[in-house]
Amino acid sequence: MQNADGGGAHARGALPARIVVLLALAMFVNYADRGSLSVVAPVLHDQLRLSDAEMGVLLSSFFWSYTLAQPLAGSIVQRFDVRWVLAVALALWAGATMLCGLAVGYVALLGLRLAMGLGESVIYPANAQILAERADERVRGRCNGLISMAMCLGPTGGTLVGGLVLAHYGWRAVFLCLGLLSLLWLWPWLTTPREAPAAAAVRAKPSGPGYGELLGRRALWGASIGQLCYSWQFYLLLTWLPSYLVKAQHLSLSAMAGTGAAVYAVQALAALASGWVTDALVRRGSGRAGVRRIFLLLAIAGGGLALLVEGLGPKGLAIPCLFLAGICTGWGNPLIFSIGQTLAGPSAGGRWMGIQNMGGNFAGILAPIATGVIAQITGSFTGAFVLAAALSVVGIVCWSLVLGPVETLTWRRGGAALQPLAAARLS
Repeated sequence: MQNADGGGAHARGALPARIVVLLALAMFVNYADRGSLSVVAPVLHDQLRLSDAEMGVLLSSFFWSYTLAQPLAGSIVQRFDVRWVLAVALALWAGATMLCGLAVGYVALLGLRLAMGLGESVIYPANAQILAERADERVRGRCNGLISMAMCLGPTGGTLVGGLVLAHYGWRAVFLCLGLLSLLWLWPWLTTPREAPAAAAVRAKPSGPGYGELLGRRALWGASIGQLCYSWQFYLLLTWLPSYLVKAQHLSLSAMAGTGAAVYAVQALAALASGWVTDALVRRGSGRAGVRRIFLLLAIAGGGLALLVEGLGPKGLAIPCLFLAGICTGWGNPLIFSIGQTLAGPSAGGRWMGIQNMGGNFAGILAPIATGVIAQITGSFTGAFVLAAALSVVGIVCWSLVLGPVETLTWRRGGAALQPLAAARLS
């Protein structure tokens, strides 16, 4: 039986469902922990007597270390056993989350948020390396879909748990509780049985292409800039949706919570559906991996159009357009990472995603700031939605024209030799 990418079915070995579920759970706690500061911000702001500027720096500091550490994280997961790298990384970010509950001032919180960013920077390169090595093209979409769904649900779960703890026990308990719950993930991950390494894996372990070779590929630039344009839509909704619903749509706090949660829920369901639908089409031979790009382009275009109408259209279309934007951003998420894993192949998955995800997460730094500045200057969110729609056009150009064919690239170092290693790197 042949894989969708032309290799034998034995080349990569089966990827156990348990590993995929654990990767999804790691993504869930990743996003729950990173959102913990937002949950406690109203209380923390007053009790520690922080200025608005200090609070803004704290909220953004996570993304500085998280974004800039992506290439280093990619190189680490490429070079070392990803099983242990991910375990150490989760222990670092969960431990930093817990220590935030013991912090006594601004400087300590700032340092711990930067430490959280360093730990969490490993998650996407690790996922990419594991799936690039072990996931057949015909099931890669559903694997990324499950992980993306968990990503979308993480802030929801963190907000629900954190909000209840905050109401009863205070802001310090929120950090301690979320960090401790995250550490529980280590037990099933480290007790997952490992397969015996293949003899070829013991004899040779190619390091794969270096960053110089990666940066020389047009496809990587197309994917990185394209992910930034997509992620701009995602982070706009993630960071400003509650404020927009209250300030611009004049919803009550309870109505805002219900509407916002519903938008995030359809986003999560769309991510899961995207993986399953595109996998089914790939198995039927419908354009192989290239079918993912077609659906990604439709998602980016749909999200951009929805946000454009959100900003310029009649008020009656505002809420339906938010749901359409949620569906489109959710649908595109697993496709972005599936395409990157296909292009990189098993010999470059970690480093490739380190660069691609760094590019994408500059949107996490810039989109919230740009949206706030535009809203403050103009007194409206219209310009922010128009900007996101304009960037969707740039994203379409990157994913359609700059990227090139969606097929595994050939590398000067380690491209072919790594195939027999796939079953040995993680089990």
